[in-house]
Amino acid sequence: MLQFTAMLIIATAVSSILTTFAHWVNSYPQGLQNVLFNNMLIYCVVNAFFMSILEAWIYFNDSTKEKVRSEKNRIIYEAQIRMEEEKNRYAKQLLEQEKRLNKHLEDEIKKREIITGQLKESREQLNSILTNLAGAAYRCYLDDHYTMKYISEKIYDITGYHASDFIGNDQLTFASIIHPDDQEFCRHRILQASMEKRHYEFEYRIIHKNGQEVWVNENGKGIYDEGEDLRFLDGIIIDISRRKEAEMDAKDSEKKYQDLLNLLPQPVFELNLQGEVVLSNKAGDAFFGSLPNDTNRRQSALDCFIPEDRPRIIENFKKSAHGIDTEPGEFTAIKIDGSLCPVMVFGNPIVRNGETVGRRGIIVDISERKKQEEKLIKAKKELERINNTLEKSVAERTKQLTEANTQLLKVQKENLQSQFEVLKQQVNPHFLFNSLNVLTSLIKIDPDLAESFTERLSKVYRYVLENKEKDLVSLSTELEFLYAYLFLLDIRFMKKLKINIKIDKVYHDYQILPIAIQLIIENAIKHNTFSRAQPLNIEIFVDNHQQLNIINNLNVRETKFVSTGVGLENIHRRYALVSDQSPEFTQTSEQFIARLPLLNPNKIETE
Repeated sequence: MLQFTAMLIIATAVSSILTTFAHWVNSYPQGLQNVLFNNMLIYCVVNAFFMSILEAWIYFNDSTKEKVRSEKNRIIYEAQIRMEEEKNRYAKQLLEQEKRLNKHLEDEIKKREIITGQLKESREQLNSILTNLAGAAYRCYLDDHYTMKYISEKIYDITGYHASDFIGNDQLTFASIIHPDDQEFCRHRILQASMEKRHYEFEYRIIHKNGQEVWVNENGKGIYDEGEDLRFLDGIIIDISRRKEAEMDAKDSEKKYQDLLNLLPQPVFELNLQGEVVLSNKAGDAFFGSLPNDTNRRQSALDCFIPEDRPRIIENFKKSAHGIDTEPGEFTAIKIDGSLCPVMVFGNPIVRNGETVGRRGIIVDISERKKQEEKLIKAKKELERINNTLEKSVAERTKQLTEANTQLLKVQKENLQSQFEVLKQQVNPHFLFNSLNVLTSLIKIDPDLAESFTERLSKVYRYVLENKEKDLVSLSTELEFLYAYLFLLDIRFMKKLKINIKIDKVYHDYQILPIAIQLIIENAIKHNTFSRAQPLNIEIFVDNHQQLNIINNLNVRETKFVSTGVGLENIHRRYALVSDQSPEFTQTSEQFIARLPLLNPNKIETE
């Protein structure tokens, strides 16, 4: 009995110790709990073992055996309850720990998503910026190949190669597409800028994938490390082929413009605001002297005229400086050899970007006209002397002679005036000057149209030179000239002039005075005002009487000069030399009508 009691006390003590141990484990960190939790199983096994020993000791005592079993079952039950409680508590701790880990993981995922989104947005913004750049941005090494670390896809538009072809020299090196004649130049410019630690910018050629040359502008700088050693080259490459083509077209147009000026027999000039000659043609070089290469030694236009005329020239130049057009004037020029020459100067302001920068004009030698005028004055004086002498001797003969002399004087004067008028109409300085003004503007605005304008202007003057000695030309030849002339007018007046030509081809072989139609159109432009709102309308057609009708509406220009009508009278006299048919000129309140006879070529040959 004492033994049983001792064993029971021992078993109860071990059970209490193990239970206390389990609570002690609970107070330790989670990692230690995981290690010691399995010891609870040992607690159950040992507890059962001791209870089995007790059962063995009292095997033959049923009453004691029952007590031991009851106590054993109680202890095992309590141990199981504690085990379940420990399991539940441990499971709750694991769940809490898992929730904390999941929450931390969710926060990390959200942060990564935000960072990823920001990184993606930054990349998209960078790609958008690089795509919208005018050229290809790059970063490369300064080696023999200009090995690309990065280059934007814009390089495809410039070279025909994708960016990936150049990065790391994957397919080809950037140095390999630089034009062979420009490679040494490029390397020298970059090395010099790198040594001086400054930006570099230069233009050179590359070879496109299709074999064509492409002009580019490269602008960049070196990137250095803390030790001031060059690491990379950062820059941008821009395609400037169109600009280069425009520059070459402009140079070509300027050459054509200069060639056209050199064909003119009259001096053409351009002056700056200081009155210095900055441009002239060959005739101008003969008048002013060749332009010096040193801009500080330019010729003053005033030195080419006598001192008495210089105040008027200065006054005209002041008007030009304020954008005011001036009337043509007669002056006395001093030639290079020192001789004097009477000239007519036509000029207008040069306006660029809304500002007057100089004066442009043309000089016409009027020596022959002056000589004719002097002869006419001398003839008049001589006739007056003869007339006075005859009046004193024979009154009747004086009267007859006076009438004859007066008629002769009139004929001579009209003949000289008619010849001079024809000469002026053949090379009209106003028309030439205005055409050159238009051409100058077109060269900068539309080189292609300037080229067409130059061709038409050359065609007009070629026609005048080739046909000035002819009495008649075919209507088709005159119309061909007229269309070139109208093209120049259309560019000059910009839809302020409307000309409608309706002529059947059956009349194309008929004959007409050369330049007659142009004279009448020029006469209509001279005496009328017009605008886009109220254009000058001119109708040209052949009526049933085989007469060429040229009709324009009237909006008479107010002027202080009285028209002499010499131009129309000149047409009358020229028709009288080749035919018995006369032109007709009539004016109503609304129209001016000119009718020019068309001469049948068969009848002319028969006659």
